[in-house]
Amino acid sequence: MTESAADGAEIRIDIPASVNLVTVVRMIVASAASAAGSLDGDRLDDLRWVTSEATTNAIQANMSRFEDEATGPFGRVTMRCEVSDDHVALEVEDEGLGFATAPDVPDMTHPDRLLIEGGFGVPLMQHLTRGNMNFTSSNDGTRLRLRVNRE
Repeated sequence: MTESAADGAEIRIDIPASVNLVTVVRMIVASAASAAGSLDGDRLDDLRWVTSEATTNAIQANMSRFEDEATGPFGRVTMRCEVSDDHVALEVEDEGLGFATAPDVPDMTHPDRLLIEGGFGVPLMQHLTRGNMNFTSSNDGTRLRLRVNRE
């Protein structure tokens, strides 16, 4: 962990794309936010959810790109986490093939959405970050930035 010149701590985590590491990443990020007093209660739980979703999506993107390698490695996922007094900012990067939303997927509130597996992560993260989320994506990977504020 390195101290940020701004107002808090900055953590960088580089992991191989393995689903076994999602829990570890979530625990590190949540522990840092809790220790700094940035978030607590429901907002700390929200941070845990978005960290899990972002990390899982990045790992899955890498696994899709590197699926020819039966036993891995499946590329790397990089997580940067800035912890400040009133928020936690995350940046997650993968080496996948990019991200595109499917135009034929019904809105989350439509009853037909119950018939489709997956695709809940991005809307969930947008809801829990209260819209403080954006991403850039290309054939070389995706960079997701999000922020969970105390209030």
